[in-house]
Amino acid sequence: MPLTRRDFLILLGMGSALGATGGLGMGYLLLGSDSSNASELPTPTANATLVARLKTAERPPVVKRSGWSARDVNYKEADEENGLYSLTNPEGWREYEEQLRAVYNTIVIHHSSMYEDDDVSTMQAIQDLHMDSRGWADIGYHFGIGKNGVVYEGRSVQVRGTHTEGHNTGTLGICLLGNFEEEIPTIAQVNSAHEMVNWLALRLRITHLAAHRDFNSITQCPGKNLYPLLDQMASQALLKRGTDGYLVSPEQIVTPECCSE
Repeated sequence: MPLTRRDFLILLGMGSALGATGGLGMGYLLLGSDSSNASELPTPTANATLVARLKTAERPPVVKRSGWSARDVNYKEADEENGLYSLTNPEGWREYEEQLRAVYNTIVIHHSSMYEDDDVSTMQAIQDLHMDSRGWADIGYHFGIGKNGVVYEGRSVQVRGTHTEGHNTGTLGICLLGNFEEEIPTIAQVNSAHEMVNWLALRLRITHLAAHRDFNSITQCPGKNLYPLLDQMASQALLKRGTDGYLVSPEQIVTPECCSE
């Protein structure tokens, strides 16, 4: 169910009160849009109406990389994500060979902390920052969500992201465009985030939703005005909130330590 303006303001008010008291690509196309194989949900005892709604969730429209003039991936020249992943090159560009449902466990929510003249310019600026200044092979996030609610394809979901330091393997990065330490996300933006999280959680059998700052205490991302909304975002997608779903294996211990604000 989309957030109304009243719901939105109530949630923000709850978040402010809690804060005062110390609480609280191609891969995309491969996921498909049909509702088959949707019988298994993370919480089988959840409200039956909510489960039924999630089972029929449709894939939200997404602007492909070509639609925002994304640059080509360049792992051959990237300083920090150079070459292809291997056990001897753990920081290289990693294309998941496994089924995506066996890979992903957590959706991580970010804010961009920067905003240009419009959504497209902001996506381009983020990619330039990630590739030119941070030395990554592509934009670090898998999806961006603009202020008007439009969802933009970032890095392919078939590829490991570079969005959460030390916790990139198996996490899917969604970035809402804007600086939500200083401003409030739009209702359209938050509703699109809900829809995207719902659909990805179902298709990929994800179990958890976390904020960037839940994993990396060095950052305030996704900002004090977005963070309080994540509990409801998780609840509506039948996801658990927090970092407990992150799976650490001997292989994942050597994942790239990439971080973005």
